[in-house]
Amino acid sequence: MTTFIAYANIHQPYPFHDIPTEQVPEQLLVSTTQQERVQQRHQCRRLAHFLLWQLLKRAGRDTALLGNIQRTKSGRPYFPYEGIDFNMSHSADWVAVILAINPERQNVVGIDIEFPKSRDFPALMAHFAPQEEVAWFEQQTNAESAFYRCWCLREAVLKSQGVGIVKLSEVRHLPYEKKIFSQHCPPGELFFSETLPFYFAAFTNQRQNQPHFFGWEGKTLIPQKLSPIIRYEVN
Repeated sequence: MTTFIAYANIHQPYPFHDIPTEQVPEQLLVSTTQQERVQQRHQCRRLAHFLLWQLLKRAGRDTALLGNIQRTKSGRPYFPYEGIDFNMSHSADWVAVILAINPERQNVVGIDIEFPKSRDFPALMAHFAPQEEVAWFEQQTNAESAFYRCWCLREAVLKSQGVGIVKLSEVRHLPYEKKIFSQHCPPGELFFSETLPFYFAAFTNQRQNQPHFFGWEGKTLIPQKLSPIIRYEVN
């Protein structure tokens, strides 16, 4: 299995017009709204599509796949082919995309990024985490980092199946053992990092070495080395 992850910021320049028109959903071509938040969301979705196009090229796959993206009943986008899966996430002005390829078996991936903002972390933890995890959280010196670790890991697992955040409390997180249990995803592993401008977590259903990371710099994707990365066993 080969896993690629790319991230970028909407305020950088991109050659969107390099993508063949037939590979771009009509709703991504032009945004007609002037509302700042809606416009930001549109820019993030367009950038996510562009990053997926870039990763398909880097993986040596036919970018025509972009013209056949399907959606599950819950709205999760996917390719209707065995051996390839992708997932997208955006937060504030940042976007990240994961692509996994293994012709020998079905792939399942999920990704979540969170740009930090002021929140009532203890109250949120009490809302979705069990008491043992809340006790671990209260012992951490960096409340922001501890909270987003608990949150992102859950989101990445749930997004692998197109399950919403209403199921956050159904994901069991054991921070000391670095294990996650959930009925909403197959066995696999999670990667968590706080070394980017945002908090990041990615799930894959196949254990492997560290995924290939890329960041957009200038006019192309540049390989990145994220260190340290916290690895979790899932189910």
